[in-house]
Amino acid sequence: MQVQPASSDLEYGEPFNKAFDQIRSGIDRAVGSFNDIVERVNEHRWLLGPAGLWWIKQNLDATRRAMTTVLDQVDHALERQVPVLSLINVSFRWVNDVKTPVSELSFTATEPRSDNIAKWSGDAAIAYNAKATKQKAAIDESVLKAEFISQWLFKIARSNVDYAVELAKIVTGLAGKLAQAATEASTVIDIPWAISTLAKSVGDLVTAGLNTLLTVGQRFMDALGNIRDIATQVGDYSKLPGSQWPQAVRD
Repeated sequence: MQVQPASSDLEYGEPFNKAFDQIRSGIDRAVGSFNDIVERVNEHRWLLGPAGLWWIKQNLDATRRAMTTVLDQVDHALERQVPVLSLINVSFRWVNDVKTPVSELSFTATEPRSDNIAKWSGDAAIAYNAKATKQKAAIDESVLKAEFISQWLFKIARSNVDYAVELAKIVTGLAGKLAQAATEASTVIDIPWAISTLAKSVGDLVTAGLNTLLTVGQRFMDALGNIRDIATQVGDYSKLPGSQWPQAVRD
């Protein structure tokens, strides 16, 4: 049986998947336009002459290097697509499957099933209230831990989503520059100018884009660097003596 994704997964996973759809289509268009330009140069190579061909080749090589840099980023991002979607899913499961149901126990842990228990007095009442208080404290602590873990996972996932969205902008811009150059290089006279403009514009685009990706990547590293915080939360048993749940006392 196939499990349908929760609406929250779709809400946050959809922009991520949409970015990758744009990346894939953008790469296809960029590579296609680049090949069209190379083919057009080859068709007119006898008119361009050795010096012209050498100059064009330098600019095409610069464009190709910029494209390769972007493609390397795309490869890394594609490797993380499924794991990031899993992070988003797990983040919301900590809320839906852990925090929510456990938080519902907070009130009932100190609410006796029988009104007769409210009539207790003396040592029995003191012992009961002490254990019930410990149980409620453990429940509330578990709710806080579930919320902390969910947010920690989501920060990591969110930084990856931001990375994919910014990368999609770079790829889309790259495809647009190449398509424009392919259109402008319609005649042998326009080919050198179009390719020269292309090399510079693509270089500037990729440089600016990579700087943005570095900023987004730093946010990912910052979130990942907080692994000490998650270890502290998981390893804190102050409300869970002996790393176990307090003894149940509701009869």
